[in-house]
Amino acid sequence: MQSLFMRVLTLIASLLVISGCAEVDSSVREHFPTIHSTPVVHSDIDELLEFGNNLANMTTASRSETCRSLVKRQKDEPEIGVLLHLMVGRLLSDACGDIPKILDEIAGIPPSGLSDERMRHLVAINTEALKRINSASKRLGSLERKQKTVQNVLETKDATGSKKEESRLLREKLEAIRSMEKQLDETSEGK
Repeated sequence: MQSLFMRVLTLIASLLVISGCAEVDSSVREHFPTIHSTPVVHSDIDELLEFGNNLANMTTASRSETCRSLVKRQKDEPEIGVLLHLMVGRLLSDACGDIPKILDEIAGIPPSGLSDERMRHLVAINTEALKRINSASKRLGSLERKQKTVQNVLETKDATGSKKEESRLLREKLEAIRSMEKQLDETSEGK
């Protein structure tokens, strides 16, 4: 009888210790921020959509950290699932890799690598969005370089006291470039 009583007491003590630890654990979680670990990567469409939603709701710093983790993971051990996560993540963060590289790798996925028709549609949509982002980025960079060149020429010409006609022509060119840049911004925002 005493043996049974000792077993029951031991069981109760064990349960109290376990529940006490659980209580401590929950209080610890309340006081420390959640650390974003490397996401578990699958190539399931619902999981990709959930990942994109979670990434969209993260702070910029957390988003960048998650993306850098994925880029490192893809570099160490390339996987279709990680690549698909980078594709989705790149729409939301520059830290998710180089667009041309992602597009090349996506193009290299065999048809059997995408689980179903919905996944193929998602990949097609994201691929086109990345192409547009990449194209707009290139155009903007080109316009910025042209604008800086024209401004430098204007500053140089004005400083040396060049002819007013040259200055006027360069200013008109600068205004034309600014107008094209404005149209590009409006086109990008409208679509």
